[in-house]
Amino acid sequence: MFSGIILISWLCFLPGTCGQIWMDMTPIKQLVKAGGSTTLACTVENLGNSHVMWFGPRNDLLFRGEDPIISDVRFSLKRPYSNSWYLVIKNVKIGDSGVYKCQVRYPTTLTKNITLQVQVAPRILPSSSSEDQHVQEGSEVNITCEATGFPEPKIMWHFVKGNTETQLDTGPHLSISNISREESGIYRCTAYNTVTPSATQDFKVDVEYAPIIIVKTPELSQKSGRSAVLECSVVGFPKPKYNWKKDNKILVRDWNYEPQNIQQNSTTTVMNLLIKQAEPPSGFGVYYCVAENKYGEAIGNVTLHEITTTTTTTTVSPTTTSTTTESTTTLSTVPSTQISTSSLPSTSTQKSQTSPSQTQSPTTSKSSTVSPRTTSSYRPLVTSGPGYEINLPGDQGNSSAGVTFPSRTIFILVLTIFLTF
Repeated sequence: MFSGIILISWLCFLPGTCGQIWMDMTPIKQLVKAGGSTTLACTVENLGNSHVMWFGPRNDLLFRGEDPIISDVRFSLKRPYSNSWYLVIKNVKIGDSGVYKCQVRYPTTLTKNITLQVQVAPRILPSSSSEDQHVQEGSEVNITCEATGFPEPKIMWHFVKGNTETQLDTGPHLSISNISREESGIYRCTAYNTVTPSATQDFKVDVEYAPIIIVKTPELSQKSGRSAVLECSVVGFPKPKYNWKKDNKILVRDWNYEPQNIQQNSTTTVMNLLIKQAEPPSGFGVYYCVAENKYGEAIGNVTLHEITTTTTTTTVSPTTTSTTTESTTTLSTVPSTQISTSSLPSTSTQKSQTSPSQTQSPTTSKSSTVSPRTTSSYRPLVTSGPGYEINLPGDQGNSSAGVTFPSRTIFILVLTIFLTF
């Protein structure tokens, strides 16, 4: 009997015994991904005639007992056991975050607090972020990327060039000082937290600068009446205005000139000028390619030379020499005095020693004929008597080839002195 009284007294100290209301009032935090479903658990013992009430984050009454007060069908009550009062929320939204209260007010007020944290994937806020920008080369650029989500997202920046991404900085603000044309491109903002997927936003930055002109072939040559194509490459942004000039006049499309602009990419254009028929004097000379945008002007030039054909004829009797020369711009002819020696006739005869019985064949040319000459070791003898002429044995072919007048005079003088003594 006494032991029974002790057992009953001990049981009265247990939660929910002896008619006393008991509730698990341990506060908890509960995470749920937006769009998913969650169940908030509340257990009450010995409720009796009291009612379990659920309150929302704004202290609005959701359920009183099993009766729904809220009209939102996403909220419902689930009771798998007699002491279970579970609040079920489907298709959870970010606005459902906050503290929910399970409460019993009679005879005493018991409350269980459940903090619901709705996890939201990052989302970039366009209204609080920058737009695409056009900036001048050398200026400072600031780009802002604001994002929302839970937990609070972190921001990472990348520079995208083709298929390559280069990591830059973190945080919602990106600053670039003294920006160059090579830094034109896409700047990508990535917002991420523990919830997938992450969010990205691309910001295009176009760096503007004055045009420059590159001339690969500054000089060309062509014959009169032929066609020619002149070329200049232009790099600049924004897209410049293009034109060709000659003699301070802009060349427009007509029967002879056809300007052609070929866009290679967003910053590079090839300027071609087709000259259908180059005629002197206006068709040849210096042509100017001009490109201009709001930041400046660039000028290049291409010189078109004329290929001329000059024929120079020089006559040296009895040979006539004709020379044809092609030249460009500055005519070049061969002077009449510069004649190749191989074109002149041969007028000399070569001497050779032969025996008296041998006869040398004569050497002839167009201009003259020379008789052959025979030489020997014979010398004249001095004899007495009057002065006379002595023919050399080797001079039979030429009767006039005797002793010359000066020789005869000396011979007579020597003979006279000899006879005197």
